[in-house]
Amino acid sequence: MKHVEDLSAQLAAVGIAGRQRTRILAEIADHLSCDPDATLGDPAALARQFADELGTLRARRAAFAAFAALAVAGVLSAVMLATAPAGVPRVAFSQGTASLGAAIAVLSAQVAFVAGVLAGLRALRRRRSGVVARAEAVVIVRRAAVGLAAGLGTMLGIALLATGLAHHVAPWWRTLAFTTAAVGAASLAAAAPATLRASRLRPVAAGPAGDLFDDLGSLVPRALRGRPWSLAVLVAGTIVVAITAAGALQADGYDGALRGVVDGGACLMGFAVLGRYIGLRN
Repeated sequence: MKHVEDLSAQLAAVGIAGRQRTRILAEIADHLSCDPDATLGDPAALARQFADELGTLRARRAAFAAFAALAVAGVLSAVMLATAPAGVPRVAFSQGTASLGAAIAVLSAQVAFVAGVLAGLRALRRRRSGVVARAEAVVIVRRAAVGLAAGLGTMLGIALLATGLAHHVAPWWRTLAFTTAAVGAASLAAAAPATLRASRLRPVAAGPAGDLFDDLGSLVPRALRGRPWSLAVLVAGTIVVAITAAGALQADGYDGALRGVVDGGACLMGFAVLGRYIGLRN
């Protein structure tokens, strides 16, 4: 049937292939066999409709899968840190392998948290939308991918940390750290196929990608709306103050201030490097 052949070519043009295209064509062919005079519309328009709806659905699934996997990894990491023997942080930053692992874990965890939460938040805000713009779907999938990659980096950092602290911590805690890294990595890997599928099929609808203010909405003070760098500086400054204060409460003001400055600087650096890529700013 010519209509099915034309639709097949148009589906391929918008990125729908494999079993998905075969299933759509089979349904259309079956519909036409039951009603040869059925009006199905222009094949190109029909293909775009399928791409919009499937691309939107896959982008949301990728975001939710990434968020869930990162949540599992985050809970495990929190348990590991909460049960860490006293003195582990200081020892960690005085050993070669452990120091490298700690640095990787800390920086990667921040990126994973921001990307994963914002991916889930945007997908949640668009949960009732049948179609989102291609640019917005791209941002959602990028956030999911960056969150998963950074999450895997965090698990690698934890494994390196546990390796470097092999002779400085109890065997049970080292085992817990390795288990956290393994189970966390497995959960993140399990979410990767959804992101890969979403990256292969995107909506074709036009529209803006949105930015951080679309994600946070009324949570952003009116004076900061439309000023992404001002918001980033405020967040970074809050991080510096909070970590410095926590260090002072533990009679470790100098180290606390140093950690605060490093974390605040990392926040701004991440915003500068990844801000456009994951849709934090235009």
